[in-house]
Amino acid sequence: MILSRNRCILFCLLFSFSSSAQDFSAIDSIINHEIQQKNIAGGVAFVLHNNKVLLDKAYGYSDLSANKRMETSSIFRIASQTKAIVSIAVLQLVEQNKIALDDDIEKYIPSFSNQMVLATDNDTFKLVPRNRSVTIRDLLTHQSGISSSDEYPKFKNLFEKNKLNQPINKAFTSLEEEVGYIAAMPLMHQPGTRFSYGLSTNVLGRIIEIQSGLTLYQYLSKNILIPLKMKDTYFYLPNRKKDRLVTVYIKANKDSLTAVTPSIYPVDYPLVPNKKYFSAIGGLVSTTHDYALFLQCLLNNGKTNTGKQIIGASILEQFWGNQLGEKTFVFGGMKSLNNFGLGVGLTTKEGVGINNASIGSFFWGGAFNTAYMVDRKRKIITLFFFQRIPFVLPPVLSKLEKTAINIIDNYDANNKRTH
Repeated sequence: MILSRNRCILFCLLFSFSSSAQDFSAIDSIINHEIQQKNIAGGVAFVLHNNKVLLDKAYGYSDLSANKRMETSSIFRIASQTKAIVSIAVLQLVEQNKIALDDDIEKYIPSFSNQMVLATDNDTFKLVPRNRSVTIRDLLTHQSGISSSDEYPKFKNLFEKNKLNQPINKAFTSLEEEVGYIAAMPLMHQPGTRFSYGLSTNVLGRIIEIQSGLTLYQYLSKNILIPLKMKDTYFYLPNRKKDRLVTVYIKANKDSLTAVTPSIYPVDYPLVPNKKYFSAIGGLVSTTHDYALFLQCLLNNGKTNTGKQIIGASILEQFWGNQLGEKTFVFGGMKSLNNFGLGVGLTTKEGVGINNASIGSFFWGGAFNTAYMVDRKRKIITLFFFQRIPFVLPPVLSKLEKTAINIIDNYDANNKRTH
């Protein structure tokens, strides 16, 4: 109880709360409906506007079998939301002139010098030379050709051969070991020719380690997590916080959820002690409160709530600037309506209809059905965190984002009319 009270005090100090009369019952209805339909056990919703928290609410249960209620301080596996944090870490090194966006990656990891590219011809393939080297920019924009068996299932055997097909890459003891296998794996396409989601961010994680002389977690802690007071964000949870980790569920049938066990998927990875492998593509756990601090810092042009600059405003223009040109990002073989920056999805004119976010908003999510969205024009941040596999809730997540934006827009419009 004392720990919970202390967390609440710290959170109140870091965030301002609004006493406005916005009615977020529509958010409650959407989430409670998903709980009633046994699509989720529970979740947390967080909405911030103009640096004021409008909604910070927990729903349902974090553990059904233990009858344990969800709390706003519950800890979630954020999976690919890890990538944005790692991307900012890379951009910090760019600012410090320790690396450059258009550097060839073999400058830092020589084993990438001899990488070949897969060229397909009907049902056969051959290896051909690269047209050019992979760059750090390619890694940040997922245009490197370093992908995954999920995106290229017909080459599943090749990924298996290189041990690159395992969830959270449990085959490896370190990023250094894993990146050795990535370097030995052919590229799925020529660098810069298309978006291919996959393992690029793990290579970035290793470059951070090489250039900083720290493990990835040590670097993130020193340069992002501690300055932002993100006290509940880890790769591996300390014992005192393990009981706050939310259970992951899978829908067994239309009437019930089943807890996911390691025999189904290795969801226990944040609980493993003394691991030295840090998955840059998706290994972090966090809370909505912690992740909101990170997003609020970006929205405030790289400044923390205490005024410390952790990333420069000028390089953030590249972070949330379109890096794909006329291309869109591709996920699970499906083309998006949106494009991509240096580690985040970006709302386009065509993509506005998905959640009503302004053009240029940035967003992403995680495989366990967590999502964030930052509407820079409106100064809105939304976070909706659930723990469910597979990744089936994007329509619900988009609906929640759209609902939150509409509530704020309608309130602001009504306020203007009455003043």
